[in-house]
Amino acid sequence: MHPTATALLEAHTRHMLNNLGGPGLGALFDEETAALCNWLNILPVSKVTDVVRVRDFLLRNVFEITPSETLLTQIGTLATVALTNPLNKTTALEELLNAREYDLIVDRVIALEELRHQIVHAVLQNPSVVQLISDLIYHGVKSYLVDENALTKKVPGMSSLMKMGKGMMERMGSLDAALENTLKSYIKRNTRATMDLAERLVQHAMETPKLKSVSREFWQQIKGEKLDRVTQYIKADDVDDVVRIGATLWNHFRTTPYARDTLNDLVHTWFERWGNQTVMQVLVDIGLTPERLQVEVRQFGEPLVAELIASGHLEARIRVHLETFYASPEATAALGG
Repeated sequence: MHPTATALLEAHTRHMLNNLGGPGLGALFDEETAALCNWLNILPVSKVTDVVRVRDFLLRNVFEITPSETLLTQIGTLATVALTNPLNKTTALEELLNAREYDLIVDRVIALEELRHQIVHAVLQNPSVVQLISDLIYHGVKSYLVDENALTKKVPGMSSLMKMGKGMMERMGSLDAALENTLKSYIKRNTRATMDLAERLVQHAMETPKLKSVSREFWQQIKGEKLDRVTQYIKADDVDDVVRIGATLWNHFRTTPYARDTLNDLVHTWFERWGNQTVMQVLVDIGLTPERLQVEVRQFGEPLVAELIASGHLEARIRVHLETFYASPEATAALGG
């Protein structure tokens, strides 16, 4: 390297380090951030990226990455810390969710009438539920026939008759098979009708005005409850299990054609509707105004640059890039060979 080039390299390196390490660093960050924002304010998103790049980026960095054990442990640990926070003992639900916000949520859920009707219908007409109710009715009738009941205390002689019947049942061990099957069949047929009636009653009971009234009463009951009323029942092992189950579900979902097709549709839709916006408009839409960016760049940039300088890493990287110029034939020629 030409002797003059060596001297210039040293001077240039010191100049850059002084600028970045001096009191003017904050102003430099502000100036460069403002200049970048001005440029981004005239730069359409479609000029710097497109559907394929964004989709592939998300596929590579979200859908194709398996959450590591360390990440799952961190999520579980932080969730456990939040659930065991001493503030849970003194913080009431209404401090986090006021009545107006609660009403907005409830009103939105209650407005889904068709979904509500379908859920009630699916539950009450489920064959397993019908069978369960049928079995309960059967055992109730059977117990009524076998055991003493209120009727035996009111009808003269009935108590003795029921005791006689009970003794016979105990000796027989169970109802006659034919009678038992007939009784079960009768109850099952009538249980279906009973469930139809139950569905109509439940649907009527869950009409919008009634649900709103119930929801308001429920809010009055729970608004003063402390958070630990719920969190105290959730143990660390429960949190870990939920995290693991969530990871298992996600690892399966992200590999399905449905997930990838949906991602593709979402990215296409975004670009069709907002792809012509400027980059700055997109940032502003998510709350990153130029002013906010300047603050955040300072907050993270100043301590980072200070550490880069103190460790010597920044000087080493500056020299690597400047040396390629000062050692070049062009620089040597400019300095007179």
